[in-house]
Amino acid sequence: MDFRPLAYETACVSILSRILRPSRAVSTGAVAMCALSLAACDAVKGKLYPEAVDRGWQSDSTLLAASPAVLMRVVRGKEGTRAVPLATIDGKGVRTLSLTPRGWRALDVQLLYEGRRFVPYRGSEPLGAIVSRRGMWEGATLDSLPRCSQMLPAAAVAVPDGVELLTSGSKALPVRANGLATGELDRVLSVVSLLVAPSAGVPMSKMSRYRRTVQVVGTGATASPTIVVTYSDPQELPEGALRMAERPRQLVLVLDKGAYGYRPSLTLADVSAAGLTPRRRFLGALDTDGDGRAELFFGLGESIERGELATFSYRFRGDAWIADWEYLRTRCLG
Repeated sequence: MDFRPLAYETACVSILSRILRPSRAVSTGAVAMCALSLAACDAVKGKLYPEAVDRGWQSDSTLLAASPAVLMRVVRGKEGTRAVPLATIDGKGVRTLSLTPRGWRALDVQLLYEGRRFVPYRGSEPLGAIVSRRGMWEGATLDSLPRCSQMLPAAAVAVPDGVELLTSGSKALPVRANGLATGELDRVLSVVSLLVAPSAGVPMSKMSRYRRTVQVVGTGATASPTIVVTYSDPQELPEGALRMAERPRQLVLVLDKGAYGYRPSLTLADVSAAGLTPRRRFLGALDTDGDGRAELFFGLGESIERGELATFSYRFRGDAWIADWEYLRTRCLG
């Protein structure tokens, strides 16, 4: 290897030696030129011989050092119930977690270990804290998938029925508890069955075929609670049928109170001119950014293969719910 100095390095050394001689004056221009030359030298050496820095881990460690609150999905399977981290939550909203393999292992140590407490939510109401039974890599690997070399970590947990979302923060997220007047829910559902659902594609003659579920959650979208009504037909419709002529297998109606009573603020149907879309299920309403209004979270139907982590959130703007964030990954990262 040639250790001889380059020409501009020799020039800089020569100028510096003159600067250090008290008997000779050197202009500030020469000093500036030398400084620029040395900077150029360092830049060239940096390109030729870069430092062995793991930029991915540098980013991961910075994120983990801030100990952000994390949003987790509850996944129930044959091997048990898991809490799977999806995103960070703070004043900027929901942001998907994207880490290197080293970062995921560090997150497992920091967040999912045995004894770690999580806050579960049913609808929009926080329940008593639950405790992790063990993390992903505490001892033998908790889970595995065929032909998957890198899995998204998870904690083994036990959660109450109806809980689909967890957060890792020490405190529950803000809750807007709104109540309905006596008999108001029955009146709203009567209007939905007679007018709203038929106009959205569910014919009155077929209404009895559908299973209806109703959830009332405090969101802060208006002064009254938000009502989520889901109509589901257990029968699978033929794939070859004309889409425009089909009635939906599922219809989700979100209703909020306006000046003249409750009205639809979000409609999700699984039938369109383009084809059948996956069924959705309501997961809960959480105010993840602390702005006083909760976001609505939906997942895919439980029977949809490899869709257990798919998550969609909606934010209230004006007088309607609009798509805000989505998570479409599986637990196999590679």
